[in-house]
Amino acid sequence: MAGQEDQEVAASVGLEVSQVVELPRPRTPDAEEAARMYAVLTVTVRRPGAAKAPGAATERDPAPGTAGAVEGAGAGGAGGPRLAEVLLIDHSSSMVMPPSRLAAARAAAVSALARIPDGSLFALVAGGDRTAMIYPRRPGLAVAHAESRAAAEAALHDCTPGGGTAMGTWLERARQLFRELPAPDAGGYVRHALLLTDGKNEPGYETRAELHERVERCARAFACDVVGIGDAWETEELLLIARALGGRTRAVADLTRLPDELASLTGRAADRDITGLRLRLYHRAGVRPHSFEQVHPTRVALTPDHVDLSGVGTGAGGPVEEYDIGPCGEETRAYLLCVGVPYDPARTGKELLLTEVEVDTDTAPPAGLRLPAPQPVLMCWTDDADLYSRLDPQVAHYRHEEELHRTFEEACAELKHGRRAAAETLLGRAWRLAVETGDTAMQDHLRRLVRVRDPARGAVELRDRITKFDVEAARIQSSTTVLPGGPR
Repeated sequence: MAGQEDQEVAASVGLEVSQVVELPRPRTPDAEEAARMYAVLTVTVRRPGAAKAPGAATERDPAPGTAGAVEGAGAGGAGGPRLAEVLLIDHSSSMVMPPSRLAAARAAAVSALARIPDGSLFALVAGGDRTAMIYPRRPGLAVAHAESRAAAEAALHDCTPGGGTAMGTWLERARQLFRELPAPDAGGYVRHALLLTDGKNEPGYETRAELHERVERCARAFACDVVGIGDAWETEELLLIARALGGRTRAVADLTRLPDELASLTGRAADRDITGLRLRLYHRAGVRPHSFEQVHPTRVALTPDHVDLSGVGTGAGGPVEEYDIGPCGEETRAYLLCVGVPYDPARTGKELLLTEVEVDTDTAPPAGLRLPAPQPVLMCWTDDADLYSRLDPQVAHYRHEEELHRTFEEACAELKHGRRAAAETLLGRAWRLAVETGDTAMQDHLRRLVRVRDPARGAVELRDRITKFDVEAARIQSSTTVLPGGPR
């Protein structure tokens, strides 16, 4: 398309593999259990220059409306993929206790609307035990511009809260709205939802099993960030939604900060205009994939979108696994790969390829997007303990992050049962791990639970008064990770 190349956001994708390639040679040649090789795969997206606002329109968009407005907007307009944003705002009865909570939620929704670029699509949904369209009035997506934002703000203040909470139905409503857009592999839109709640699901309206089922139906259909306010929300529910839908979870105590939080999350979604990236793992014959998980910015066990076993059937190679990276802005994501390696005594001392890692796109790469060269995951059998006893720094970092999360969860369980001494010991270990990994945000959360008597030794003392919010907010924080070397 004429002029389209000038409107593309120039970006480069980097790919790095971090590992120790040496593995100890098995003591017996007929060892049945394959050795395990761990490697950290880091995908980094960088923009060499300033980017245009995603979805910036060069002409006046159609007036706001319902499904007709979607048709008028069209995919692949000026500026590349457009943002399609659905704001799911809790309007259950609890949101008016106290009234300042609903006022803060409305102010935050208005701040989020301001960060949706002109030409994008959006909807405001009121969530309770059922959903209701706030704006547009009929189910559909409106085109973002000054008039539609003003109309949405007015409609938001006219909406009356009431009823219970069934968050799975909110997500289902978002899925139905996004279904009006072209299929994900057709490009054109970045689908994002932002869910704000002050409570937890009520079994009379939606059971945990029903929530799981509805979340699974929404997986890969859109991304969703989740924000909890007050202290009545259920941590497991918020994390379930965010993990399954590739988002982040936030707990906001100070309602005056809520508008900035929602604006930040919406702006981040708008910046994620690089779509269609795929991560492919080509395993050689005999290599057995054990696990693959995202370890930054959040920890999520991953299952491949597609597995090609044709090479396994012919003996020409191992399985080929393909993962959807999801929409990206300028950011870094890290993954921990574990594969089983069968022993071959004839190959001792030789460096061997286990897996080739490739970043590609599901269609032809857009102009201005530079993809990295494939990178190998290697191994070498050795008898040298000085070589195979080393631990790769990045692998060690993310293992410590996992230990931090596990240790903190154990401390919370001890606190719940009133075993303060055991909880104090575990929180001291959590402090040492947070310092070791450079996780300053987690250190800040821990300080609300303990007094740090000796930072170097991790000697801590439980505070006399610990609020539920501080505990649950720290649980949410421990589900996120920092890059090696601390936050960047």
